[in-house]
Amino acid sequence: MDGILLVDKPRGYTSHDVVNVLRKAYHTKKVGHTGTLDPDATGLLVVGLNKGTKIIKYLNQDDKEYVATICFGTATDTLDATGEIVASSSLTDFSHVDDVLRSFQGEYVQTPPMYSAVKYNGKRLYEYAREGIDIPDRPSRMITIHAIERIGDVTMDGDRAYVTYRVHASKGLYVRVLSYDIGQRLGIAAHNFALRRTKAGAFHLDDAMPLDDIIQSTPLPIPMAAALRDLEPVVATPQQIEDIRHGRPIDLTAHPDVPPKRTKFLDDDGRLIAIYDKDPEKPLLKAKNVFL
Repeated sequence: MDGILLVDKPRGYTSHDVVNVLRKAYHTKKVGHTGTLDPDATGLLVVGLNKGTKIIKYLNQDDKEYVATICFGTATDTLDATGEIVASSSLTDFSHVDDVLRSFQGEYVQTPPMYSAVKYNGKRLYEYAREGIDIPDRPSRMITIHAIERIGDVTMDGDRAYVTYRVHASKGLYVRVLSYDIGQRLGIAAHNFALRRTKAGAFHLDDAMPLDDIIQSTPLPIPMAAALRDLEPVVATPQQIEDIRHGRPIDLTAHPDVPPKRTKFLDDDGRLIAIYDKDPEKPLLKAKNVFL
């Protein structure tokens, strides 16, 4: 079975835990995922199975959507609810919270948290953090926030307040950092209290299955051709199949029906047989992945 599984990851599992569980359920070592979710987060995890692991790189650049809840009143060392409280502050007026949320829309420079898998000098940041070492010059990244909005009312609970919001952003967003930064702009200590991924590219949480259900029923994965829905499809001719089989380039001048861009080649049954991409200089498509 080759293709893509849409998993609703439960809380308490690392993304790698999910991979290990699915390796056992499907009796294969060839399992991988796109877009790591923290153990405390839930929601959509896109998983490649067998040959499906080879198309993950084409899905990993996709935008993501999350629903997150901020806890105002305390900040933690991990920026989420699993960490130790390192700061607290009194609550203030939340009448401007929507304006603050909207202020993050557009380009947003974000610094990865210390408790993250980002590498610095060959070592994961969380390894430094566990040793009590802070890396103040860790590299920042540019994130694009396409949309952000509050969901529901501000909830007060003693000396803490909670705000839930939805955010649609480019890859690489750390929602923990965003929730903390929202607190900073409001002038209140804050951390991310809950996080659920709802979309990844064209995939939606509504189409995902809980991990336990997948373990029990081992459903068929989404076929690779269907998973790569953004790529232009071409049903290969017998000659093209022969060229693909040997990894030969496709001459665009001889095949004007083939689009001059990244393309998925299919057999007569609609199965993915190859992914080709445009040569930057010549009128050719060159093989990137061949599945024959």
